Amino acid sequence: MTVRPGVNLVRAAAGLFAISILGLWLPTAALVGGIVIALGSAVCCFIDFRRLRVQFDGVSVDRRLPQVAGRDLAFPVEWTLRSRGDAAVRGSLRDESPATGDPRLALHRFELSESRPQAILEQTYRIPVRGRHTFGPVWIRIEGPLRFLEGQRAFERPGAIRVLPEQYASRDELIKDTGAEIALLDKIVYSRQHGAGNEFESLDEYRQGDDPRRIDWRTTARYGRPIIRRYQIERHRDVMIVIDCGRLMGTDSDRGSKLDCAVDSALLLGRVALQSGDRCGLGMFDDRVRGYLPPIAGPAAMNALADCVYDARVAWRESDFTPMFATLQRRQAKRSLLVILSDVVDAETSELFRTSLLQLQRRHVVLFAALRTPQLGRIIEEPIGSMLDGAHKAVTFRLLREREQALHSLHRGGIYVVDVEPKQLTAPLVNQFIELRQRNLL
Repeated sequence: MTVRPGVNLVRAAAGLFAISILGLWLPTAALVGGIVIALGSAVCCFIDFRRLRVQFDGVSVDRRLPQVAGRDLAFPVEWTLRSRGDAAVRGSLRDESPATGDPRLALHRFELSESRPQAILEQTYRIPVRGRHTFGPVWIRIEGPLRFLEGQRAFERPGAIRVLPEQYASRDELIKDTGAEIALLDKIVYSRQHGAGNEFESLDEYRQGDDPRRIDWRTTARYGRPIIRRYQIERHRDVMIVIDCGRLMGTDSDRGSKLDCAVDSALLLGRVALQSGDRCGLGMFDDRVRGYLPPIAGPAAMNALADCVYDARVAWRESDFTPMFATLQRRQAKRSLLVILSDVVDAETSELFRTSLLQLQRRHVVLFAALRTPQLGRIIEEPIGSMLDGAHKAVTFRLLREREQALHSLHRGGIYVVDVEPKQLTAPLVNQFIELRQRNLL
């Protein structure tokens, strides 16, 4: 316990100062008054100190917070204070949120007594950064009964909360903006898709427009009318989502970094894939493999995907796809749909990607989602006001031309390419996934 002056001790100090000025005219009276105030203050401080030690021994505090919250969505934090003593306890509670939390500091007054030995305090927080965030100790400050001293003690109450993309963490958010499109796509994917598949689903009466080659002649003869075999697209296939966590993915966009947008889209794509009956896995890399979850299915698969990727961070390393390529070659032998969320800048980088992706393309279907850098587009649109602006624009044109050539090279190699702004990634990525699935390329 640490102590600090209380309100009455400050007042006593102010009285001593006033008496010291009075001593210029009445030295004897000032001396006597000063001694009385000083002794009285010392006695009161001693009493307060002993009472504070007893009060702190009888006070406890617990913090309750949710395990999961949506990014920049409000979530409640609750503190419960209890007192085992019979004397009144007055003070304040202070709790510091994580560095990116809002508000940064929570301060609440409380009062406990024999008739009210428990107090519940609440505060609403928002954390705009995805990841795992920890709360530190809770500080309790109590006023002494005579208010000459105040005591303060830290109660170690460690707590952690996982902040996930808001569209994944909140069902309400799924019906807004991009989530509304995904909700519609889910219905399409979740329903059985007929046509290109070769997995038998059912027998049905022939209707105009059906393929005559699918008529089941034995059943037709039995019922006396045309009956066809209907097929559905195969389920239980493997979808592997690979996220680049390298330097380029730390670039800011209108909805966080490019990595934030990639994580958001990856989770929603995983959700669509799992609901369509496929298995889904996830990998992360920069200059080495940062995480790998093999394709899984079942009720717990979505939580496993979120646990794997929600705390992904950019370590500002140059991306090197080679270690992840080796991991995929070794661990993903079954033909799968590989979705790579990354970006390319120059011809040299694209050549390294192209070499690895073309080798993967011999066994798997590869979809490369290239996330544009929004700042480059803004530089192109800005007027030229100086020689430096002209140089910036010339370099930007060169980077964009090399990037376009790199993506064209990947496309010519048989790799499916989605080239979009980071904040617009989700809907085109899911639509491309549905198209590839309906074409039954796996």
